[in-house]
Amino acid sequence: MNKRIASIDALRGIAIVMMIMASAIGWGAGLPAWMFHCQCPPPTYAFNFAVKGITWVDLVFPWFLFSMGVAIPFALGARLRRGESLGRISLGLVRRWLTLAAFGLVLGNAGLVADYHSWSACLLRFGIWCGLFLALWRVPARNSSTSLGMTINLAGVFIIIAMLFVERFVFGAALELHHIDIIIMVLSLVALLGGFAWLLTRGRLAWRLVILAVVFITKEVNWHTHALDVLAFPDWIDWLFRWSYVQYLLVVLIGTVIGDILMAASEAGPSAVCESPADSKTVIAAGLCFLMTPLSLWGFFTRHIWILLIAVFILGALAMWLTREDKSAWSIIMRIGFACLQFGIVFDPIDGGITKDHANISYMLSTAGLACLMTAFLLWCESRRPLSLNLTMIGQNPMVAYTVTGFVIMPLLYLVGFSAFDQLTVGNPLLGFLRGVIIVCLMVALTCLFTRRKIFWRS
Repeated sequence: MNKRIASIDALRGIAIVMMIMASAIGWGAGLPAWMFHCQCPPPTYAFNFAVKGITWVDLVFPWFLFSMGVAIPFALGARLRRGESLGRISLGLVRRWLTLAAFGLVLGNAGLVADYHSWSACLLRFGIWCGLFLALWRVPARNSSTSLGMTINLAGVFIIIAMLFVERFVFGAALELHHIDIIIMVLSLVALLGGFAWLLTRGRLAWRLVILAVVFITKEVNWHTHALDVLAFPDWIDWLFRWSYVQYLLVVLIGTVIGDILMAASEAGPSAVCESPADSKTVIAAGLCFLMTPLSLWGFFTRHIWILLIAVFILGALAMWLTREDKSAWSIIMRIGFACLQFGIVFDPIDGGITKDHANISYMLSTAGLACLMTAFLLWCESRRPLSLNLTMIGQNPMVAYTVTGFVIMPLLYLVGFSAFDQLTVGNPLLGFLRGVIIVCLMVALTCLFTRRKIFWRS
């Protein structure tokens, strides 16, 4: 098997598609509550901490974090094999952290002007995206010279600064450090911490499990006592570093363990990834891995926790018994997934009900477990036949996919009169869902176009 595991790109691609779909569907179309964040139910969509449960929308962020964690051993391991020093790799991790943090800061302030009905606002958003494109573009080296790439990246930085000046002095937006894209800010910090954790514990799984246990215990104690509140950072820095960001390291560290398993298996050959994909027992077990996602979402959303606990235990035991002689990577990942999911369900009543905001241990373990199980299913699929090329290409270019909808597709659609279609979606669930499908398809098409032409952003 190719050293690049297509299943991880596909999982990341699935997360991005779900993310864009969740934001693009018609919010006034009368769609059911399970089509939105569980704690932001219709018709008001106001955040309500008292609501317990999760929907498919709540899987997006942890699945993306998990896939990032899986990629860490592959990315850093490749650099170590090339002979790069730990100092240079560490500097690269810090540089990536600061780049992503700056990216999150720009996105947060760019979001202050999001009036698609104004042609000037649409042009501003498109201009900011062009600046981001040039600033983050990994320009291919030509003739062993990096001067061209640096020039293009710097040009992008100047365009971004110019667009933010326009936003401030023409549109009157109040630009601040605390206007951030919270998703990107969390990603930036846990990528840094997860990278250092892997470097320190590579080849020493026990030590990584110790770090994971410390994060786990600290998170659970803080959930019930708020002990970390006394360690809050001052306002001038808490946009960049917050203790609440670090909790997501739990999902990333589980991802790095899966990444180590996959990296070793990919080097050993296809049979080490999935031993006998055509065997009927393997087929059934893979199907059960896939079934866990809709089953868990139903159980958590409807609050049938004890039914869910028993069902996952029985079906998980069946899947593991069917593959009891299978020692390949997908089988091991499946077992880790079932264990994490089972513990996540157990912690639901302990934590007072699973919630995404604020994220509790039940949420972290359950979503990480589901990510493992979906990865196991995708690995089985990949062993049978190539995965969807579109999904893998989206997963290879996540930052383009993340931004192209809000900064390119939506402005262009509204400039050509898409608002008329928006009016038709009000009170119409079918058209509201169709709205999301159209926008997702456009995102997929544009992202895949960039990926095919090998135009990638730093991420």
